Amino acid sequence: MHSVDKSSTLFLVKKTPKKPERPDKDAFKEIFAQRLFDARDDTIFSQADVGACIDMAGNSYGKYEQADSMLPIAYWVPVCEKLYIDPWQLLTGRPRGVLPEIPTHLRNSKKRASKRA
Repeated sequence: MHSVDKSSTLFLVKKTPKKPERPDKDAFKEIFAQRLFDARDDTIFSQADVGACIDMAGNSYGKYEQADSMLPIAYWVPVCEKLYIDPWQLLTGRPRGVLPEIPTHLRNSKKRASKRA
């Protein structure tokens, strides 16, 4: 009998395909919150200003930037319009380039990024 060198022989192994892993919800919340913060930080608007555009009392909008809870989808468009970003940018982090730039008088000359650790 011939001896077969198994190191050079291909073996077909039937593997069951794995389901794609779901992204970690908390990680997505943190990334989403950071994108909201960055978008607002590029403008002169405060958290209260953005909250007012979606009829939130006081400074309740801040919990969405601190990843305490997820901004409901129904509020994405009004918030994005206020912040001059595309909802696509909240999801992917990259703008599609279909919206106008932030008007000069609404740009934040001194970013508040130093306030957020």
